[in-house]
Amino acid sequence: MPKSPRKRALTSPHDALFQWTFSQREHAIGLLKAALPPEVVAAVRWSTLRIEKGSFVDRALRSRHSDLVLSARMGAGRIYFYAIIEHQRDVEALMVFRMGLYMMRLWERLTRDQPGLTELPPIMPVLVHHSDTGWTAARAFQDIVAARGPARAALLPHIPCFELRLVDVSGGRAGDVVEEALTALGKVVLWCLSVSGDDARLEREIGRIAAALDEVLQAPNGLAALEALLRYLVATHERLSVRKSGGILEKATGPRAQEAVVTALDEIERRGERRGRAQGRAQTLLELLAARFGEVPAEVSARILAANEATLVTWTSRILTAPTPEDVLGDDGQRASPARRPAARKRARRT
Repeated sequence: MPKSPRKRALTSPHDALFQWTFSQREHAIGLLKAALPPEVVAAVRWSTLRIEKGSFVDRALRSRHSDLVLSARMGAGRIYFYAIIEHQRDVEALMVFRMGLYMMRLWERLTRDQPGLTELPPIMPVLVHHSDTGWTAARAFQDIVAARGPARAALLPHIPCFELRLVDVSGGRAGDVVEEALTALGKVVLWCLSVSGDDARLEREIGRIAAALDEVLQAPNGLAALEALLRYLVATHERLSVRKSGGILEKATGPRAQEAVVTALDEIERRGERRGRAQGRAQTLLELLAARFGEVPAEVSARILAANEATLVTWTSRILTAPTPEDVLGDDGQRASPARRPAARKRARRT
């Protein structure tokens, strides 16, 4: 049974699908082998690939950029792969600059965690891009530095020099990759990213990935993958109903996938209903907190909006007795009741 991909707070459906898929080693290896230079692919010991913890994207940009850090043995050391998925309508002219910032943050963390380092490990930057026009900006950092004329040659040795490895899915097929290296799920995911929001292309081109979808469904975690794909299609094709999105996938995979599609759709609808109830409870709790305590702190509001229904029920039950908003959200195991706190303070004074 394959290990579940790592969990992290997700900010968009693109982030959710990308992280769910490529936080699994086999699919990450396929993506990297498809995107990297053949010399690097041959030098890496892929059996040592691991997913690294942490994100280096600015909070304000996490709705547009999602990152994934991986590493593997290469020679006597490790090589790091810094992958970003960028999904927006326009091309960001200085994206290579942002990538450079994120790479520097990764190197900074590595030197902090390993103070004895005398050399920096290589970092390979990979950008997965989707936009209306396809990638039109510079890939090399030195190309965005405004140094022109006779002095440019003399300035170049003093300017950072690196180039993005680009996976451009804007045209319906992933550009600049060796598609044969991708796993079946990797192919399907990149295709889903490429048709995001375009209902007509989704229906017209679904047959292109029919064989890959069949292979995905035959895998041990095929039902989980199908649910992740359907969840993405529902979120990014809002004009289509949940059942319509499922029907499009079912048409591509044939009758034998019908039961899997129906099961996945039922689970999505159940989760949607639970999420709707939780959102209603969260709004009610926020209104009650504001009525009793005044303006609700941003961190308290964020915790409430992210909580599940059972937790919200517990917090709502505390609203009349808790002395502060923070006490409403206190952990059950650690939160002392108001009546017990004075005794606890007396014991502290005696010690």
